[in-house]
Amino acid sequence: MLWVDITNLPHVRLFAGMIRSRRCFVTARQHTFLLEMLRREGIEFCVAGRYERTLEGKLIASAERVRRLAELLMERRGEIRASVAKHSVEAPRVSFGLGIPHVQLVDNEHAEKQNRLFLSLCERIVTPEAVDAEELRRQGACRSRLVRFRGVFEHEHLRSFTPDSRVLERYGLKPQGYVLYRPPPVGSSYCPPGDPSGEYLRHLTKRYRVVVVPRGEALEHRECICVQAEDTLSLSYFARAVLSGGGTMTREAALMGTCSITLYTGRMLGVDRWLISEGVLFRATTPEEAVELIESAEVGELRERAAHLRAEMQSPLEVVERTLEGL
Repeated sequence: MLWVDITNLPHVRLFAGMIRSRRCFVTARQHTFLLEMLRREGIEFCVAGRYERTLEGKLIASAERVRRLAELLMERRGEIRASVAKHSVEAPRVSFGLGIPHVQLVDNEHAEKQNRLFLSLCERIVTPEAVDAEELRRQGACRSRLVRFRGVFEHEHLRSFTPDSRVLERYGLKPQGYVLYRPPPVGSSYCPPGDPSGEYLRHLTKRYRVVVVPRGEALEHRECICVQAEDTLSLSYFARAVLSGGGTMTREAALMGTCSITLYTGRMLGVDRWLISEGVLFRATTPEEAVELIESAEVGELRERAAHLRAEMQSPLEVVERTLEGL
């Protein structure tokens, strides 16, 4: 049996195929509507821990989660042969303590505080070629345990994806008739302080219909549509543009050929720098710059460029499967 630990919303799309094709034990923490997503996908899971925003809260929550996961795994001692997770702080620590080989998926070389806690404990670390491997090694990763692939993890999110226009009907939207906005992950240790959402939304709503995918509680703005636990892949595909202070949604949109704009103000991740160099992701530092990028985007050209790039990528989960088989 494979133990899969899911700590964030995008990990549901990432691991869903693997969970359905194998005998798996799935754990997940309480984090916005993560548990609702798992139920909607028909994935059985055990709840272990919760997300916290403050440093003190993170420390306590992580310690409590380690204990809960250890209890759950000890109940299944002898059944679990290996474990896998993406940027889970606790799964590698529990696996190491119980002698379970762990495969960790990593695409954020700047999440140093988390990475230092687990990289040295992983049997294998699967990471895109675009990630700065020297940075990971400086944080504790062993060179011989790195497994690198060409592409990004979000490629897996799109493998079985078919755009569904019904989501537009629910909100009275039309293709190319709105922009999708996602605030930055404020509260994450790697995210720069401050949230520019108010400024961006003021500018965007003057020109476009804006759909907001909030983090946690709804982001209040009377001229925006706020959606939660929704089919964001379809919303991204049909949008005129996707703007986000995070990474997952912009990378998904970039791979679909939607005008995708990162508003991230910190050091750019290697995967994002690579997508920018390939011409499918753009970066804006002001609302005015974001509007210029939206107005100049050519949808047909972006779709073609993205399709060509996806065809050259490796499947991340096929790499993970081969890695698990080799343990």
